[in-house]
Amino acid sequence: MSLRINKDNIFCILPEDRYSVSKKIDGHMTEDFTLYVNIKLNHKEFANDKEYYIFARNGMHSGLSVYKDKDGFLHIVYSWWIINENGENQYKSVSQKIEKENNDDFHEIVMICDDTQKQIYCYLNSKSVATISYKNCERHKYENTFYWFGCGSMMCPEEHRHIGDFDYQLSFLLNKKIQISKINHIVENYQRLYTIEMFDGLRKLKDNFDLKDNFAFFCDFKNYTKYKLWDMTFSGNYPQIYIEDNIYF
Repeated sequence: MSLRINKDNIFCILPEDRYSVSKKIDGHMTEDFTLYVNIKLNHKEFANDKEYYIFARNGMHSGLSVYKDKDGFLHIVYSWWIINENGENQYKSVSQKIEKENNDDFHEIVMICDDTQKQIYCYLNSKSVATISYKNCERHKYENTFYWFGCGSMMCPEEHRHIGDFDYQLSFLLNKKIQISKINHIVENYQRLYTIEMFDGLRKLKDNFDLKDNFAFFCDFKNYTKYKLWDMTFSGNYPQIYIEDNIYF
């Protein structure tokens, strides 16, 4: 089971703690990080020669997106904005083409950032795609910005929002780099080994899970209400539905 996110159903996570009941997680991508998303691309809703964001940090949008080219092929795009040696903003990205017979599959998309080595390793369905290198440069940190699911940002004019149409199954973000084999192990075993059931099938991370405090969020998208997704970190940082002109959330 999955959750469809589109123009009528966009989710975000606020950057700051709320009423001292949630952790401040806006800095979870400033140094090392691991981002995982399991998603189906509803490609029939995409126009050719357009880009749609799967996951993003807003401002100068960075993250994961899909581009549908003029011939109708889909390309997963991994991107980040870099400050180069001259202090100028530079957009860096790599991409992976999807064969049309796989368009309707769910895809596992991963970014692993090693900030010491200044490399972002990009994977699709556990296979290495390419690496974004920013040696002798710095990445934009995106502190105090939202985490967005299904768009680049809603805090901008409509033509820059890049709203997509996707079915999400699972996603998590850690402020630590881990190997692709460890990611696969977590995905395959989180229900059995790393979480406990609280009530009605809703689960939370076990206290003795060694990575528990490294997660910004860990969401199984089949667990949601009209307004928010259940977050297995149980830290108050759940994705919530975006409501236009709502400044309080």
